Amino acid sequence: MSAVCVAVCLAVWAVPGESTGRPAAGTSPIAADADAAAALQRAAALVEQGRLDDAARQAELALADPQARAAAYSVLGAIRLRQQRVDDGIRCLEEALRLEPGLRGAQLNLAQAYLAAATRAGAAKDRDAAEALARKWEALGGTAPADAMTFALRLAEAGAAPQAVAILEGLAAAGPPTFALAFNLAGAQLLNGQPAKALAAYDAALAVDPASLPALRQAAAVAERTHEDERALSYWMRARKLTPDDPEILLGFGRVCLRMDLLEDAEPALARAAGLRPDSLPHQYALAAAKVGKKQFEAAQQILEPFVRANPTDAHLQYAVGAILYTQGKLDDAAIRLEESVRLMPDQIAAPYYLALVARDQGRDADAIARFERFLQRHPDHAGAHEALGGLLMTAQQLPEAETHLRAAIAGNPGSVKANYQLGLLLARVGRKAESEQQLAHAKTLREQDAATSRLQLRLLDPGQ
Repeated sequence: MSAVCVAVCLAVWAVPGESTGRPAAGTSPIAADADAAAALQRAAALVEQGRLDDAARQAELALADPQARAAAYSVLGAIRLRQQRVDDGIRCLEEALRLEPGLRGAQLNLAQAYLAAATRAGAAKDRDAAEALARKWEALGGTAPADAMTFALRLAEAGAAPQAVAILEGLAAAGPPTFALAFNLAGAQLLNGQPAKALAAYDAALAVDPASLPALRQAAAVAERTHEDERALSYWMRARKLTPDDPEILLGFGRVCLRMDLLEDAEPALARAAGLRPDSLPHQYALAAAKVGKKQFEAAQQILEPFVRANPTDAHLQYAVGAILYTQGKLDDAAIRLEESVRLMPDQIAAPYYLALVARDQGRDADAIARFERFLQRHPDHAGAHEALGGLLMTAQQLPEAETHLRAAIAGNPGSVKANYQLGLLLARVGRKAESEQQLAHAKTLREQDAATSRLQLRLLDPGQ
């Protein structure tokens, strides 16, 4: 806090106007005013010299004059801020404004003091303190938009995201759109748990600056997290036009293309990204996923094996290679990798599922059934497990149980050709001919519509599936 702030406080106090204070008994009003003014002028001079303790004593002398008390508190508050005594400074400045609400210097200094206190609350993650400061800021009024925006960001950092959003939305409603305001509002909306509103704010920022890579990248990431793949792809495409060889942008573009089954677009982008970042696991992993999607299993395994050797305790890598081995029919080798993945990360979804598939494909039906039943106890909505278990139970002639699981599989994945077809066969076995014919016809329609099969392969490399 500079001495300029102290000078501002003095100038505001010196403007003639009506006063509610009275001079001390036995003292001439003119003399009292002169003494207080002299003390405050000395305080300002001492601040310029860096003698803050002496300056504070001069300001305290002026407190004795009721006519000068508001200005004296304002000056003393500014000095306390210079002394890094923020809480004392806030108390003095709040008292100055209580006595004289029109003291502009006190308002400016108090805004800066609240900013400092909000920074401290943000560092300490003190949400209660930040919310209390937000209420004080709202009551202060008349703050500069730049200060208000900075204050809102500090609130968000401290966990008071709703209050931060309210301040930023108020600024947006009060003036013309700016990139900084829209961009920061997007970040605050994310912290407030409102991704849809965050995306709207990012779009507003991009309307002001269409070439902003930070806004495009962050908007794309939010769209991905909310499963708005087409929207995410649009952001990544715009970013890629601006910087065609940025490996992170190529990775994001390729990753979304994978999820949308656009393999012909995904693979060259991911190959370029992997070439630019040869030692980066995320870039190489995504390229391996694209290779799996195109059924280039050996190429995918060659990409990942060096990372497995360098990181043998990485459960995701062990799973990925195990899944690739499974798709090649190398069941014994796949089981070794998948078991190791489960040992390293027992609570995952993917590896236990594929271990049950290995048991099924090795003809160990009883073991496979037991594995799928245990798996579904923990993940009751997993359509793939219901489908596989339904087929095993059909083979075991446990038809009512098989029908239950096949219907659960269809509920979770209505487009599954296999689940619909197996259910049609099961209905035929139990003599429900009309239902069977209808179900088989539906399965045939699905088969004709589902010529592409790469989506199943892509899920093999996603441990969360």
